[in-house]
Amino acid sequence: MIPECPRAGDARSRTRFLRSPAAEPSQSRGVSGLLSEIKTPITNEPFTDHYTILPGKELGRGKFAVVRKCVEKCTGHEYAAKFMRKRRKGQDCRTEIIHEISVLELATVSSRVVNLHQVYEMASEMVLVLEFAAGGEIFNQCVADREDEAFSEEDVKRLMRQILEGVSFLHQNNIVHLDLKPQNILLTSCSPLGDIKIVDFGLSRMVCSHQELREIMGTPEYVAPEILNYEPISTATDMWSIGVLTYVMLTGISPFLGEDKQETFLNISQLSVSYTEEELQQLDQAALSFIQMLLRKQPQDRATAEQCLKHPWLQSSESQETQTVEEILPVEEQEASSTTSSTTAAEEEERPVTEELIVMAAYTLGQCRQSSTSEKEALAAEQKAISKRFKFEEPFSALQEVPGEFIY
Repeated sequence: MIPECPRAGDARSRTRFLRSPAAEPSQSRGVSGLLSEIKTPITNEPFTDHYTILPGKELGRGKFAVVRKCVEKCTGHEYAAKFMRKRRKGQDCRTEIIHEISVLELATVSSRVVNLHQVYEMASEMVLVLEFAAGGEIFNQCVADREDEAFSEEDVKRLMRQILEGVSFLHQNNIVHLDLKPQNILLTSCSPLGDIKIVDFGLSRMVCSHQELREIMGTPEYVAPEILNYEPISTATDMWSIGVLTYVMLTGISPFLGEDKQETFLNISQLSVSYTEEELQQLDQAALSFIQMLLRKQPQDRATAEQCLKHPWLQSSESQETQTVEEILPVEEQEASSTTSSTTAAEEEERPVTEELIVMAAYTLGQCRQSSTSEKEALAAEQKAISKRFKFEEPFSALQEVPGEFIY
């Protein structure tokens, strides 16, 4: 997501980025936790001289950017081209784009972060040529209508370990993502289920122990209490989002979602998590323990990414899943395994569901699961249940809605 540019006169904190604990203060540090130097050459030639933009549906669109699938003419390789406007609402936002490029450069050594291939600059926009993740967003499986299309718990464990590996790398380098959610976690393939790639660093910031950074931004359902309270941001801010993300991946339900943003914010501030019987049936005690050690109001009480990776819930099957399906089975056996899994899932008893798609933005994918009317009435008799609908919205700046969806 691309946040709106800071307005002139906004008070911002100065922070320092350290690539390692022993590093000297960087001369390229900027304000608002933004990096200001990049190593990637910026090409000023026309983008279409070197890439063919494939016709058809866009991969994603936001208020100030759009992602299109393209093919490099000299190699035939597919990429995702992120076209980003340099001026937004009359403000020069090239600095924010440079910061995103710098973070991607830093994360080149991490296999869990999308890879940056090239950068182009034209008069009014810049283009980031990114690794193409063919499996799309994990959002689609999170809200899958059919049980055989949704993640199994073992899938969630494997993918969550990979997400935590990527987040741990970022945190070790003093970078917080600040917009971790299903739309910003992509898969290298869909069938068989591939590996994850973390994308969209438009809201990311540098943090350090002796300088406070305060921002109000993120996606309503995933923001931590300290964001809403305009308190200092830290790596623990991302860990709250990881807790919400885990809950969504396991249950298909957004734990803090209210009927509007105000109710959502109130649920977050009051730590009002919906643990109704329906949700608990989908969570074993180890998974529940994992989520609860992250959804804690005080940042210092939350587990770190490294601690999460050592949690018993993620350790239970790690020894059996050191490789992905692609690495273990030849193509013929992958197809047989996929067929067997589908048959097993089809034999399971399905719960009655109704479908409702609620889109609060210009672009989104998938269908949303919702409890049947009778189930909702039964729950309402005991307590007010959190809405089972998804309203995935754009990140907000200063509590103002920014419409549109964007996946890179």
